[in-house]
Amino acid sequence: MMDLSKVPNLIKNSAALKSEINNVEQELGLTLPKVYKDLLKVSNGFSSGGGLVIYGSDDIVERNETWEVKEYAEGFIAIGDDGGGNVYLMSQNEKAEDFLIVDAGEMNPTHASKAPINFIDWINSGCPGMEERNFGFPTDTCMVVVEKVLDNGMKDLIKLKNLLGLEVTTSQLMYGSKNTPYVLASDFPYGKAKKLVEKLDSNNLVIKLTFMN
Repeated sequence: MMDLSKVPNLIKNSAALKSEINNVEQELGLTLPKVYKDLLKVSNGFSSGGGLVIYGSDDIVERNETWEVKEYAEGFIAIGDDGGGNVYLMSQNEKAEDFLIVDAGEMNPTHASKAPINFIDWINSGCPGMEERNFGFPTDTCMVVVEKVLDNGMKDLIKLKNLLGLEVTTSQLMYGSKNTPYVLASDFPYGKAKKLVEKLDSNNLVIKLTFMN
């Protein structure tokens, strides 16, 4: 039984339909862990105030493509992330209950850490400590600096803003694009920024990641 009542600052979604879960499995070509599907039947993904996000049926396919899980973590599925550069992986096994925490910039399950409790107990306990716990991954943060915006680059700049999940208006982006170098984001997890910038694959922007520490 999934109980989300202890998750702090919970932003909960309505339950997923069986057809939505089936569509995800068909699109990804795999069987999702039963415990994860049980969660979706309670809330189709959720987030907390600490940056934690558990993916729902509407974004799990895109997130797994972004993290390139199929290429770098074959046999696993990304079911969420902590908003701080770590991604949660589960085995593509209907009976899987444990999950791994891996650096988003590496996405190598052999270098991952196993969560100290299984997925059900973690959810029912309010997802304790995942945002703060140090799993031995690099914690460097960076500034995402737009050094140059070429012709037709605004479309890609908006796409990058959406990939990074930034609360920046289009008018602010327009002003920044004309006043480069422009700090699009500061104190952003390096591994996550690196992966998302690579995902953009734009010829219209010149992006630099500058370490904060």
